[in-house]
Amino acid sequence: MANLKGILAGQDDTVALSKVGQKQANSLTSYLGSIKFEKVFCSPLKRCLQTIDPFMISNPKMKFEFEPRIIEMDYGLWSGRKLATLARDRRWKTVQTKPSAFTFPQGESFKGMRKRVQSVLDDLSTQKGPFLLVTHGDIIKMFIATCLDLPIDRFQSFIAEPASITTISLGNKRNTILQMNYKLTPTDLTGFKANHLGGGNSLKNLKKWWQK
Repeated sequence: MANLKGILAGQDDTVALSKVGQKQANSLTSYLGSIKFEKVFCSPLKRCLQTIDPFMISNPKMKFEFEPRIIEMDYGLWSGRKLATLARDRRWKTVQTKPSAFTFPQGESFKGMRKRVQSVLDDLSTQKGPFLLVTHGDIIKMFIATCLDLPIDRFQSFIAEPASITTISLGNKRNTILQMNYKLTPTDLTGFKANHLGGGNSLKNLKKWWQK
């Protein structure tokens, strides 16, 4: 629901999937069912559990674990606020252009988020996969940047929409992004104007928020 309302949900566990989100979660079941995952790791937040719930019901023997390191970023005092309002904050520019230098008020720094993403990758690289991680937009974007050994400031170069699939191959010497922001439902590419916090599929509407 937060994405539809243009709100930065963060670690608010009262945020649940909308009807559209539930439909998207159901559509993932058959697609993901073609892959024999070793284990499913899920953010402890309700909306991620709701996303993977239909798949787990169809695959009751699949190993499952909550992974706190892939919880959404802690946006601190910015959590629950409208992106349109935050975009007018003078600190917004730093978030967009130099996130490595930013810590959310009473929240997490991008350096801290990068560190926990890196620790997950380090662990998974020593285990036999494939694994399915159910997580959040900004976390996915940081996974991509980290896998490609890009600096934190390139993190905003990627987009991860709700119910999208990103596939990464972890290699001994080099990682490869096999698939990124793939959606089972058609995406209106004309709406992609920029990137913003939280991943979100509201890029088309971002311009409207800005104009308010």
